Amino acid sequence: MRWVLLHSPLTGPSIWRAVAAEAEARGHDTVVAELPALEGPSPYQRIGLHVAAQIGDGPAILVAHSGAGALADIVAAASAGAVEQIAHVDAILPHPGRSWADTAADALLDRLRSDAVDARAPAWDRWFPEGALGSLIPEEGPREDFIGELQPTPLSFLEARAPDIAPAEPVAWTYLRLSRAYESQARAARREGRPTLRRDLHHLSPLTHPKAVTSSLENLMRGAR
Repeated sequence: MRWVLLHSPLTGPSIWRAVAAEAEARGHDTVVAELPALEGPSPYQRIGLHVAAQIGDGPAILVAHSGAGALADIVAAASAGAVEQIAHVDAILPHPGRSWADTAADALLDRLRSDAVDARAPAWDRWFPEGALGSLIPEEGPREDFIGELQPTPLSFLEARAPDIAPAEPVAWTYLRLSRAYESQARAARREGRPTLRRDLHHLSPLTHPKAVTSSLENLMRGAR
């Protein structure tokens, strides 16, 4: 079954490239999906159609990291049944009827709006203290690749309400928690009876610990069948 690796709208596809290489080496067919531009009306629907076009006929497992978790059901619905499983990886869960801004802490949201230029929030690395990403991604090459993909995010996207769209048929889903910041999401998955794994790594571990993340995904996917 093809793995479709989806990055957060706040980051870029390089977060998944090391996992894609590791998964391919283990015999998995993988696709590192890319998102369209976030500007414009109905961003969630456009993202769903854009990613679905990269999936092919399936069957596929959509692996969503971080903010991509909010897109997972919409992509699965647009895939016309090609997506048969969803693996959330340190991801927010879908929030139909609410925006990303509705889920964020008030202090963070106020700061992003205050620091916005031309109605765009600062690139994701500027949301954190200087040097924070360096401590998570110590290798200079991967760190520069990751940071080089980061772009200012339109406030219109952060404030857009996610539509209430779900796949026509139920899709199995699992949760891989990599950092304690996403413990509440992991608990929510467990309460719903979803296969859940916890690894005490960090949020950007797909980039720095691809073998551990790939092994965890393999274990989760076997449990979801």
